[in-house]
Amino acid sequence: MDQLSLNPSTASAVSAAKQAANAALDALGGPPAAALFFDCVATRLRMGDEFGLELSSLQERFSEVPLTGCNTHGQIARAEGQFSGFHNCTAVVCVFPE
Repeated sequence: MDQLSLNPSTASAVSAAKQAANAALDALGGPPAAALFFDCVATRLRMGDEFGLELSSLQERFSEVPLTGCNTHGQIARAEGQFSGFHNCTAVVCVFPE
């Protein structure tokens, strides 16, 4: 499904997951060996079946490495110099170097 045809809430969640993946990969500075994904359970409940679109966007980005994750409550992931975001409903990606 084209991201332009998604409802705004779903498109925002998919975009946030992609941004988190790109930021994690940029910070790693090399190829990843594995990736973890955490997202708020509220996002999954809000998106329903469309939550799979968020996961698909990550599977495309990490097609060459193992990817696992879970839904959590109230995760926080701040990076130095980053001052925006919520204390929940946040897509968090962690990558491990080879």
